[in-house]
Amino acid sequence: MYGKARDCVFACCRYGNVVGSRGSVLPIFREQAGEGKITLTDGRMTRFWITLDQGVRFVIRCIEDMVGGEVFIPKIPAMKVSDLAEAIAPGVEHEEVGRR
Repeated sequence: MYGKARDCVFACCRYGNVVGSRGSVLPIFREQAGEGKITLTDGRMTRFWITLDQGVRFVIRCIEDMVGGEVFIPKIPAMKVSDLAEAIAPGVEHEEVGRR
């Protein structure tokens, strides 16, 4: 709608969770591990993971390939959040606090 009035071209890049970014659970899990318990919303939940470098390369490739109107979604690995917590802090107790 906005693009036609100004000859702009829009596309959307949607990727997963950027490991170690400001919104990442990694710093939270590390801090909680030091306290002896990691909280999870639901142990069955999964998330898609991508590194910052992979995310930047993906966005650049999308810019190069876009024509306008696309939604780009990469094929990236998923992992159970409980498996990530176990990898970060082996043997530390997990407490499910429920979905938000």
